[in-house]
Amino acid sequence: MLESQVDRVAAFAERQQGAVSMVQLERAGLSKLQARAWIRQERLGPTAARGVFRMPGAEPTWKQSLWVAILAGPPSSVASHLSAAALRGLLRPPEKPHVTVPRGSSGRFGGAVVHHATVPVADSCRFEGMRVTGVARTIVDCAVLLDQPTLDGLVDAAIGRNLTTYRRVRAAWDRAGRVRGADRLSAALPPYTGGAEPGSEKEAHVLRTFQRWGLPAPVTQFVIRDADGRFLARVDFAWPPWRLGLEYYGDEFHPPRAWARDDRRLARIEAIHWRIEESDRGDLRPSSMRLRNLLTDVLARPPAWP
Repeated sequence: MLESQVDRVAAFAERQQGAVSMVQLERAGLSKLQARAWIRQERLGPTAARGVFRMPGAEPTWKQSLWVAILAGPPSSVASHLSAAALRGLLRPPEKPHVTVPRGSSGRFGGAVVHHATVPVADSCRFEGMRVTGVARTIVDCAVLLDQPTLDGLVDAAIGRNLTTYRRVRAAWDRAGRVRGADRLSAALPPYTGGAEPGSEKEAHVLRTFQRWGLPAPVTQFVIRDADGRFLARVDFAWPPWRLGLEYYGDEFHPPRAWARDDRRLARIEAIHWRIEESDRGDLRPSSMRLRNLLTDVLARPPAWP
């Protein structure tokens, strides 16, 4: 029987970075008396939260601390805010785990930053086994905790990695109602209000730069076709009314695109009055005006095409 109890306790802890709650010990078949004996025998170690323990040998990590906070709260507790962003690799883990508990619940336990809010089913999911706020709701929640540049970076990373979209963030914001940090959230979203969907985090940063320069929002990953509808090229950014396309090359090496190597295809692109420009990270430096001046000059003219 004892071995079976050990296995059941270990199964809980294995899924939870080595953390286990008193409730789970009881589910594993231990009485309160047996659980206290395990604690005295140091078969279970203490944590910052009452009623939650750490298995000996389990390395203390920020994820273990987050599990401790989740297990210490009411059953509907969710990992949220900076912790939810860190789980997706969007921010560094915070010093203390962030969890959200339902309004009206006590939510008083050590070792965590506890938020009180209603998190609808549409704004939560399971990630690495724990209940966590969705990416869109996480962005909304983080607006109150981050400065503007960091929030901008979070939005760019989440949308650029295709983890969420502008529409989902707006929907999560609507469900959350009035939130603190709304002014910063409003300032972080404009690059995507036109429905732009960047193909990478780097493209997301470029979109934000265009918005800061006061340029019209481009279409991302735009396909150029000839008069017969045949594929000619896919460009990172395009302003179709101006027949202007831009390829952006980041830090990594990009071999020349097939259409750039093919003089005949490039000639067909030019024949339908498209202009293709290339840029790299250097063009986005504050000291570099080449790309900014080029785009500003072209896009300041009246569109040549509907």
